[in-house]
Amino acid sequence: MTEAMDVDPPKEGEKDSPPVPGDDDEEQIADLLDLLDQSEEDTLSSSGRIPLLSSILTESQNRYGPKASSAKERAIYGLARAYCGSAQYDEVVNLLTGDTCRGFFDNATKAKCAKVVRAVLDIVCGLAPDQLEMQAEVCQNIIKWCKAEKRTFLRQRVEAKLAFVLYEQEKYSEALTLVDDLLVELKKLDDKQLLVETHLVESKIHHGLRGMAKAKAALTASRTCANAIYVAPTLQSTIDSMSGTLHCEEGDYNTAHSYFLEAFEQLDQMDDRERAIKALKYMMLCRILDSLTKALKLSAAGGVGAKSDRSDVDLSGMISGKQGVKYAGKDIEAMSAIAAAASRRSLKEFESVIDQYSAQLQEDVLIKHHLGILSEQLLESNLIRIIEPYSCVEISHVASLIEMPQPTVEKKLSQMILDGKFQGILDQGKGQLIVYEEGEKDAVIEKGLQVISNMDNVVSSLFDRAGALTVLMS
Repeated sequence: MTEAMDVDPPKEGEKDSPPVPGDDDEEQIADLLDLLDQSEEDTLSSSGRIPLLSSILTESQNRYGPKASSAKERAIYGLARAYCGSAQYDEVVNLLTGDTCRGFFDNATKAKCAKVVRAVLDIVCGLAPDQLEMQAEVCQNIIKWCKAEKRTFLRQRVEAKLAFVLYEQEKYSEALTLVDDLLVELKKLDDKQLLVETHLVESKIHHGLRGMAKAKAALTASRTCANAIYVAPTLQSTIDSMSGTLHCEEGDYNTAHSYFLEAFEQLDQMDDRERAIKALKYMMLCRILDSLTKALKLSAAGGVGAKSDRSDVDLSGMISGKQGVKYAGKDIEAMSAIAAAASRRSLKEFESVIDQYSAQLQEDVLIKHHLGILSEQLLESNLIRIIEPYSCVEISHVASLIEMPQPTVEKKLSQMILDGKFQGILDQGKGQLIVYEEGEKDAVIEKGLQVISNMDNVVSSLFDRAGALTVLMS
């Protein structure tokens, strides 16, 4: 007879490891699969699926073998969809950190937990994109749980998601603080994938704060990290879109159009219609702004080309016939109407198009910002065309020609005079605008002013050095 093997008794404080379920236990999940099949029936409402899916996760036998865990994982995903479908957002907040999923997370591996948490976040953000407050609460609850369980890598990924949600809520200061702390940790770990995403969020935050230099620096850092790893097409299209946005803000519309085109082609291949339409609208916006910049001399600097011929504005061929047919709809119609109004330099038509397609044009930050600038510049161009033949004209006459309220026209004319768009004064007593001819600039005076400015810089520099030497001597 073989002797029995000696087994050391467990030390004090140690817990016995849970028994590994055998093949027989794994196979006995027919009841769980039946509940899953019932919950996936099309005739069942979202609220009707919730009790079935919850019973799978809270079943009394505590089965967590490979097949049972797979069934319960599907139940968690289904429960997240059901809560979002029935608008029970409070339950979504407590789904991952409440009692319903506690048994699953206690018995699942860390990798499986991370996968499930990320998948549930994607489901919630996809099905309830407007519920930003709920998304932020979900992320904050998961972060607290991760800190308690010491799940560092999962916490960092959820913090990156929370930073993006805060950015969407326009809470830029909170998002920037979170991103700065997160980047310090990620650079120590050299997690390239998460660094790419976090730098990209940082770039978006600085863009929201109108800090273009910092936004470009963050985007460059994101691209640098992306060059060292494989980047999924979805993330690459987001990077290209952000690059196009920053170039568009700088007035480099050709480069911006090429970046948006790269993003559009990737999104088109993935059949992501919603984001592809957005990239296509940006491409059309760049074509409109580029054509008007070249033909009408309109720019972010505020130059106006009153004497340019409207036939110079070429907005044909903004999109190909294939793109126009595949993505035809209100969004493309809105951009085409804006292009037609801009090519005719009709301010009234331009404003009516914006009012007609307000949902398509005013909800997007980039399009709204540039259309606002374009509207101001078209107004300046039309005003200069009207007052060009006159040396003295009544403001009421200018307002009637441009079909705008007189106080608005008067305010805009005074602003243009102060900005140096033309030489003149407003005689408010008589309600007239007196326009002066632009005389030749005196080169001697300009050179003299430049010399004085240079001397001022030199004297200021010497004064600063003298102050520094005085401090050293004392």
